[in-house]
Amino acid sequence: AVGANLLTRSTGQVMNPNLELLFSGPSLRSFSFNFKFRPRSQSESQMIRSIIRTFKRAMAPQRAASSFFLQTPHVFKLQYILNSGEEHPYMNKIKPCALQSFNVSYTPDGSYMTYADGGLTGYDVTMTFGELTPIYADDHDNAGGMGY
Repeated sequence: AVGANLLTRSTGQVMNPNLELLFSGPSLRSFSFNFKFRPRSQSESQMIRSIIRTFKRAMAPQRAASSFFLQTPHVFKLQYILNSGEEHPYMNKIKPCALQSFNVSYTPDGSYMTYADGGLTGYDVTMTFGELTPIYADDHDNAGGMGY
């Protein structure tokens, strides 16, 4: 930057800021999903609580038998599924992922509201998954559909 400043002062020229894009290695993708839960009954409210607890637990590291080591959190395999039960051919594929963030809004409609049993009237959940391995060109050869 100092040399560039001297070049500008002495010759009246400036460096071209359009630097060539250089390959610095493969990157890992992340995917965010947002869900609005609005329970209509006590059983739905309990199911939503169970879903939230399951994801919170699955993203946390696990304790090993000895307290010296930790084990990795759960790995997720995400797919877009058609009504027929098969993988959606027009959506992208996602490699195995880790749940990087999981956020719950307990007041999604701007105020705290509960049913008579204490269950909340709504939850907004945002989760971000990060792929564990990068995508390479040969991954697309056998991917089918839209690929990765």
